Amino acid sequence: MRTNSRSDAPALPTGAVVAGGVAFAVVATLNAGGYRYGASDQAFYIPAILHHLDPALFPRDWAMLGAQGRYFLIDEIMAALVRTTGWPLPAWFALAQAATLASLYLGALRLGRAVLTSPWAIAGWIAALTLRHRIAKTGANTLEGYFHPRMLVFGIGLLALADVLRGRRWRPLIVLVAAMAVHPTTAALFLAIVVVALIAADPRLHRPAAATAVAACVLGALWLGLGPGLDLAPMDGTWRALVATKDYTFPTSWSVTTWLVNLTSPLVLVAAAWARAREGRLTSPERGLVAGAAMLLAGFLLTLPSVGAGVPFLVQLQTSRVFWPIEALAILFLVWWIVDRSLTTPVHTVAGTVARAVAVLLVVAGVVRGVYVGFIESPQRATFAFTLPDDPWTRALAWVRDSTAADTFVVADPGHAWKPGMGTAVRIGAARDVYLEETKDVAIAMYSRDAAHEVAARISAAQGFDTLTVEALRRLVPAGAAAVLVTTRGLDLPVRHRADGVTVYALTP
Repeated sequence: MRTNSRSDAPALPTGAVVAGGVAFAVVATLNAGGYRYGASDQAFYIPAILHHLDPALFPRDWAMLGAQGRYFLIDEIMAALVRTTGWPLPAWFALAQAATLASLYLGALRLGRAVLTSPWAIAGWIAALTLRHRIAKTGANTLEGYFHPRMLVFGIGLLALADVLRGRRWRPLIVLVAAMAVHPTTAALFLAIVVVALIAADPRLHRPAAATAVAACVLGALWLGLGPGLDLAPMDGTWRALVATKDYTFPTSWSVTTWLVNLTSPLVLVAAAWARAREGRLTSPERGLVAGAAMLLAGFLLTLPSVGAGVPFLVQLQTSRVFWPIEALAILFLVWWIVDRSLTTPVHTVAGTVARAVAVLLVVAGVVRGVYVGFIESPQRATFAFTLPDDPWTRALAWVRDSTAADTFVVADPGHAWKPGMGTAVRIGAARDVYLEETKDVAIAMYSRDAAHEVAARISAAQGFDTLTVEALRRLVPAGAAAVLVTTRGLDLPVRHRADGVTVYALTP
């Protein structure tokens, strides 16, 4: 199926493609604040990988970590790579980040060349993707300054959409199904768009698709009702209140402003596609992608009542992230509308000059913003950090990792990540169970009712952590556990390690 596609466009010089890829990678990384190992969501992924490398690690925390980990295979994949090659995990994460940037660039390039005709427009479209921002109230950023599996799959998704526009049928489906092993929910978003696009672009598939959809709905209902391990009972008050502290869990609580911001993308996409159709340039595959985006939005709206009711499975899907791929398509078609449409004739016009100016502005904005964010905004932070920071906090955690038993329990300030020089997660730096790392544990608790109650109880018990007495700190330790306290406080406890203001105390005999 190669109807109305631009798959026969002349190939670009290899040197130009490589130079563009390097420029994209640098500017995108700078706009994300640089590259960091061990940051943010890696507070889940790295401990999960470490556990697969050494099952003796995290004997208490694995119940919570594994509740989320059952949806992902990336931790098993990374552990297998480390075990097979002997290369350290930071090296594999850096390679994975390079692969992510390459997939984002190549996906954007192929998608741009399928829709746009002017090099100015293609450059503007790719530059627009370097302008990192958060999709409002979804918990998703358009770029990350560290390896995140969903970013890799997003790049793969762009490549799949480009395949659809070039008339390919099976390859995008196969690739996205395989990508589910890396990040299932992001792959599912693109898979939904691709399936609808392929059906919409080929009338011969309409009847089989309708029959398949009915069968899938029946099987899905049976699976949801009878499937093992699915928690469909609405979240209780404690669980709901805990995860509601993350503003992306319940779209039903969005403000009018948030709705207007997020609905702008689908409206822009439809308007630009309509303008393209009026000019006779909207191909059948393009129309299919727009239909797929519309179906994705419709699915999100249909799940809202169940998400609002707190059905765990649907809350865990984080369906609000449908706006992420929809926004990318909207930007692509908007660049066609504003830039490419005015550059389709060789005659120089005022509109063409304005269009070129817009493309140049996007490129300049990406570069200038990247320089500011990467080098100026946070001067105390290294722009490129391929290993954990060499600071007193991280060195203290490394001492715990190297000098204590694998089942040692660590107590530390639950909010240490927000304090200067204490950003390394305990589970990453020490590879040990920890009482609480509030920001990440609340997010992980979305995947387990029991974990949510445990995290909520620990948050309550750790209130005023900096002022807790030694006896109160000891009460945080599970019965029978050997525990240490990592802190900057001076306390009347046996010192196990001390350097540069950070002390590791023995909390138990």
